Amino acid sequence: METLRIGISQIPQTNRIPENASAAIAMIERAAREGVELVCFPETHLAGYRVGVSNPDAPCDAEALDRALARIGAACRDQAVGAIVGTETPNSGGKPFNSAVVFDQQGRIVAIHHKTRLTPGDALGYSPGTELTLFEFKGITMGVVICFEGFRFPETTRSLARAGARIIFHPQFNHVLPNMEWKLPVHEALLTARAAENTVYFVSANMCHARNNCRSLIIGPDGLILAASELGKEALLAAEVDPSKANHAFLNDNRAAMAKALAET
Repeated sequence: METLRIGISQIPQTNRIPENASAAIAMIERAAREGVELVCFPETHLAGYRVGVSNPDAPCDAEALDRALARIGAACRDQAVGAIVGTETPNSGGKPFNSAVVFDQQGRIVAIHHKTRLTPGDALGYSPGTELTLFEFKGITMGVVICFEGFRFPETTRSLARAGARIIFHPQFNHVLPNMEWKLPVHEALLTARAAENTVYFVSANMCHARNNCRSLIIGPDGLILAASELGKEALLAAEVDPSKANHAFLNDNRAAMAKALAET
């Protein structure tokens, strides 16, 4: 199985869709220059998070989002870079979904994931999705969990790993609000646990904010951090990963694989 160079765009977001799309395209172009094949953007990057950047009751501008996604798809095709883009998508039954759209290197949309677990704050602006999402990129099975559903619900990542995912992408939006300073060590511990307990790569992309409370992280199947951002600093983070090392040792009760993962051999 070939190695893959993956990236994270730790980038600010606004409530202006064209501006957010332009920033994403600039990062896709930068990713191409740096040899990144698949780059993950933060939660709701394209639309702006409804509980902190935008208004929970703002209308979902489906036409502007479609135009922005078309621009990003064209950039992916032109640069031969895949992308996981946090956005929102319309929901005819109520509030929009908090979503992640996956583009391949030809600029085609290959998957759309809707966040299934919402915080009470999320629920002010979004409707929950109902399905977990797998996709394939260059023949490698991967999955997406968004922010809260990846942090606090280990069964989401576990289900994706059981279904064959070797790399899990985790768009998030996290910054410090009053009395939230405790979250930084807790968040990062949860993310490393998701990787180690499933023996998968876990790729968590936070937005850029002056008061970030979680770094963007690329974590290996052993739970060790391969690359980490600096809090509050815009960056393109990248690492070479070997999907064959994501062997699901602890899911399959494989004694030989577990012994290797635990460094007992």
